[in-house]
Amino acid sequence: MSIQIGGLATGLDTNSLISQLLKAERKPIERLERDRSFLRTRLSAFTDLDKKLRDLMAKAEGLDSARKLVANQATPASEEYFKVSASATAMPGSYNINVVSLAKRAKEVTQGYADISAKEFGTGSLSVQVGSGEAVQIQIDENNNSLGGIRDAINAAGAGVKAAIINDGDPDNPYRLVITADDAGTPVELSAGLSGGSYADPLFTQTQEGTRAHIQVDGIDIYRTSNTITEAIPGVTIDLLKEHGDATASTGLQVDLDVDAVEKKIREFVTAYNDIISFVAKQNDASWGRDAGMQAPRRNLQMMVSSAIGGDNSLQALTQLGMETQRDGSLRVDATKLKDAIRNDLDGVIGLFAGSGEVEGVAVKFKDYLKGVTDRSNGILAGRKQMTDSSLRRIDQQIERQELRLEQRERTLRAQFTAMEELVSAMSATSSYLMQQMSMISSLGSKK
Repeated sequence: MSIQIGGLATGLDTNSLISQLLKAERKPIERLERDRSFLRTRLSAFTDLDKKLRDLMAKAEGLDSARKLVANQATPASEEYFKVSASATAMPGSYNINVVSLAKRAKEVTQGYADISAKEFGTGSLSVQVGSGEAVQIQIDENNNSLGGIRDAINAAGAGVKAAIINDGDPDNPYRLVITADDAGTPVELSAGLSGGSYADPLFTQTQEGTRAHIQVDGIDIYRTSNTITEAIPGVTIDLLKEHGDATASTGLQVDLDVDAVEKKIREFVTAYNDIISFVAKQNDASWGRDAGMQAPRRNLQMMVSSAIGGDNSLQALTQLGMETQRDGSLRVDATKLKDAIRNDLDGVIGLFAGSGEVEGVAVKFKDYLKGVTDRSNGILAGRKQMTDSSLRRIDQQIERQELRLEQRERTLRAQFTAMEELVSAMSATSSYLMQQMSMISSLGSKK
């Protein structure tokens, strides 16, 4: 490696000179870096637009059918006996419910035993009969004739029951086998036929009778095998908590349209729409703000907002729900008018967003259009990303080549300046030697 003198001979700041020369030659790289930054920023803008379009699509999908748009609320006079929830198909009205009995699963328990793992039972079979079904015979042999083995054999038999072992705290025989029916309201009969062994055969005692849930809705008896009851009232789910204990008692239930919940869904749709309008407007100062991919969604969405859906639906346009387009293109919602429409013409609101028959509603049109422009293969972002990635790869390659060229240029410059310094240093040494010789000659001449 050659020694870099760095201006010792010439007095020049060669490092600074080289730095300035390289800085001037770096201009093309800086232009490429600005182009790269621009492309990344533009792609980020289209990525943000895609996210907002997807958000609007999700809100539109929440309005594209009566089931999604409509929200009902079920309100009991008290939550002591049951809790309720209502779906979009719930039938509005007033109801009286009496909880006669809760669904319970039959339980059988054995006497206590001293050990879980000891194989002290005899061998033979256990008989398990659930309801009116055929009894299941469970074989007990030398491999499973412990309390834990019997439990596992019962659970593996698929007989319609589950077995568990509890510890009741008895100092001598604390372990007891508990059998629980899989389904409420189903009776269970168990018996053991074992021979040999030091442990007595399990004797099963019923601790809980299997009963079905029983409620009365406006005096009509309804039975289920679960404490979660559906379709006793269309669209309403009732979770039973406690029996009334009095045949004449009942708890009132009111099912109504949830106007606020429906309004909230529509407002969320409007908010997502306004977010796109505002975002696109903010891009106007950037060159990509004039890109067709940025402007087209706004124009198309505005056209769909202002167009009538057609057909014979009582509501034809969003303006009839109290939505007005502002100067900046956003929508403003008249809350009073929107709630009145939901409360007094729910079918019209559903038809406006979800459509009916051959007529597409506003939400359906939005959803279909937005699916296309956000498609991961052919959508707006997909197209811009493909072009941008190609351009970025090309720029990165150009920058890499330019950087290699500059590295070589720096080595060349340093070699040239080093050579110059060495030459000047040599000339200085020669000059000093000649001056010394001239001085000596002059001195000799003066002595004569």
